[in-house]
Amino acid sequence: MLFINFGDKEALFSLKAVKVLREAGIHAELYPDRITNGKHMKKQMNYANKRNIPFVVLVGDEEMENSVYTLKHMASGEQSKVSLEALIKALE
Repeated sequence: MLFINFGDKEALFSLKAVKVLREAGIHAELYPDRITNGKHMKKQMNYANKRNIPFVVLVGDEEMENSVYTLKHMASGEQSKVSLEALIKALE
C-alpha cells in the first residue's frame, strides 16, 4: 500500500498510520516526495502502478479532520473512506 504524499502535515498524519499498519504486518509506505501544485500526483500513481501496488491511500484536510483515510483500489479505481481499523481489516 502506498500513501500519496500531499505535503508535510498530510505526511505526518500518514506516517502514524504507516507505523500501525507495519506493526500489523502490512507493507505500507509513504511516497518520499510531496505533491507540489498537483504536479506529482500522476507521478505517484504511476509509481504505484509500476510497482504493482494494489491500493493507494489519499489523505487531505477532510480525512485529517475526520480521522479517516481514502482507500483507492488501483485496478478498479473504486474509492472509499475508511477508519484505520477498517483499513487494516481490508488489507489483512
